[in-house]
Amino acid sequence: MKKPTILLVTISKKVCKTFEENLRMFFGSKIYIDTCYDPLQLNEERIHNADLILLSSPVLEDSIKALNSNKPIMVARRSIRIANLEKLLDLTPQTKILLATTDVRNVRDSINLLHSYGFGHLKLIPYVPGLTNVEQAEDIEFAITLGRDELVPKHIRKIIDLGNRPIDLTTMLDIAHLFNLSLEKAHFYTAEFFRDFVKLGRNLSLSIQNEKQLIQKLESVLDAVHEGIIGLDEKGIITLINEDAHRILHLPSINCIGKHYNEVIPNFQISETYIDQKEQLDSLFQINNRSLLVSKVPLTINQKIIGLVITLQDVTRVQSMEHEIRRKSTELGLTTKYSFDNIIGNSHLIVSAKQKAIRLAQSDYTVLITGENGTGKEVFAQAIHNSSERKDRPFVAVNFAGLTETLIESELFGYEGGAFTGAKKEGKMGLFELAHNGTIFMDEIGDASLSIQASLLRVLQERQVMRVGGHKVIPINVRVIAATNKNLHEMIKEGTFREDLYYRLNVLPLQLPSLRERKQDLFILIDFFLKLIRKNLIFESSVKNLLMNYNWPGNIRELENFIHYLMVVVEGNMVTENHIPDHILLSQETVNSSDNSLSEIEETLLFLKTGNFIEDFKSILQTLWICKKREISVGRGVMQEMLPYFLSDSQLRHRLSILNKAKCIKVGIKKQGTEITEVGLEILHRLKM
Repeated sequence: MKKPTILLVTISKKVCKTFEENLRMFFGSKIYIDTCYDPLQLNEERIHNADLILLSSPVLEDSIKALNSNKPIMVARRSIRIANLEKLLDLTPQTKILLATTDVRNVRDSINLLHSYGFGHLKLIPYVPGLTNVEQAEDIEFAITLGRDELVPKHIRKIIDLGNRPIDLTTMLDIAHLFNLSLEKAHFYTAEFFRDFVKLGRNLSLSIQNEKQLIQKLESVLDAVHEGIIGLDEKGIITLINEDAHRILHLPSINCIGKHYNEVIPNFQISETYIDQKEQLDSLFQINNRSLLVSKVPLTINQKIIGLVITLQDVTRVQSMEHEIRRKSTELGLTTKYSFDNIIGNSHLIVSAKQKAIRLAQSDYTVLITGENGTGKEVFAQAIHNSSERKDRPFVAVNFAGLTETLIESELFGYEGGAFTGAKKEGKMGLFELAHNGTIFMDEIGDASLSIQASLLRVLQERQVMRVGGHKVIPINVRVIAATNKNLHEMIKEGTFREDLYYRLNVLPLQLPSLRERKQDLFILIDFFLKLIRKNLIFESSVKNLLMNYNWPGNIRELENFIHYLMVVVEGNMVTENHIPDHILLSQETVNSSDNSLSEIEETLLFLKTGNFIEDFKSILQTLWICKKREISVGRGVMQEMLPYFLSDSQLRHRLSILNKAKCIKVGIKKQGTEITEVGLEILHRLKM
């Protein structure tokens, strides 16, 4: 996936560097950044390469529009570093202060922001060089700048530099939404804000010695943050609480300030944090039937705790934000790499399977893919997912072969912390949870134990899971695609596979053909694999016959391994019999011993063509082949209904009798039905040529 490119256009090198640091902290290596702090350096090529143009000031928009750019433009909303506000604390109320910036909008925005941070007691006077009369600043002693000291009139000596204004969090979220980027580092960005906020708050308390005034000054900041915030002192008394905390906890409108935390939030295990004095980030709590993410950060001086800051978020809101902004989950590797374009072949069988799979992808029902090892079951599963409405959601694969019962249970359903020896303290999500709103692919489902089958049946019925060692159910929304190389009908008869689970899985069956059933695709596949590795090989005619006569029990996987083998052993580009592995050469003896049977097939074909029923034979064999793929046997009555045109009962009996004599079909005893034989399959193939 191509990383988006953001072109930063600012009015100074310092601002450009600040913006770049902000973007790197939030998005890391998920974006490319191009910087420009001189509008004269802008050109059409740089703008063409950008996916977003981010401006530090609206005055720069004219420079972009002059280049007739149709790229999205965003003017960054900006905040002020909380830690730098400490420089304003010692100023007395109504002190006149010049606030100098480069443009009118910036100076007004900065003054409004300082007022919202609780500095409305200062008399802030806007100043823009060239627009504001310098004489108005003659009696002013102090000036505030935002990283641009040179803007201040020279007669003012006392300058308070609040530094370059960083990008506001809301602008970061807008960028994340534009490019569908993950919010995974948002808490690091806000954590820096809270660290500065706590530091500032403590300094305010020490300098003013009035906790009520501290809360009044910072009340607007707390309520502007979309997280619940609760402040406690060293005794556990609530000293501050914002509106979001009231809303999230459904607290009554009574004043919580001055109450002990046990009266208001008794379920947050706060006493543990006072004892061990360690941060506890993003712990999950169930409060009033709601899931909350709670962080507890102790405030300490000289290793002595002086208070506690608690932040909380509603998990439902966090999930909805992530589902809106993060449409692709790549950080966990829950993605696919195959589509229907990766399914190679022109034979009728593979084309038919591919067309059927495309139709199945349009629904949301469970799919059961059957086929031998190496026929591409996972490729089909990924292709179905990529063509479904869930294509932008996770694709999670699990293989039941070789996994112990205990391991597969914890992998599928997850576990709570401390559920068993070696379990992670914080617990772990199961694969069904990871696949929420996406697809879970259960490969080798025939290898699942009966107890796991029972658990899977419950999940498919209830659409919810319970973690190992847990006591609550977690709702899930997943599409299930299962696959197996085993005959589940026989396993049901043997009692090793649950019949009820089979019918839950076999809603949309898909049978994949083996490579020996579509030999005409053999060299198409060989050419495909050779192109992938950029190699050109020429096969002697005798080698081609060997490969065509070989049964390929490992199917396409074996064929791909064979090509890799040739890459190592063939020195030039000519493949001779000396390069062929022994097991393929030995199989030729079996083929030679069956030459007579091949001649018998030719004779059978001539025998069938002597009558006028060749199209009837073809239709009957095609119908029986469809039934074989579905693993069902049929009688004449069902066969009559499935034929593309009408044959009377006597006509059908006559055609079946001829096919039976030609060993093309096998007629069962009593109600066992009629099945197509290997000879019949070969005859059907030749009739279609």
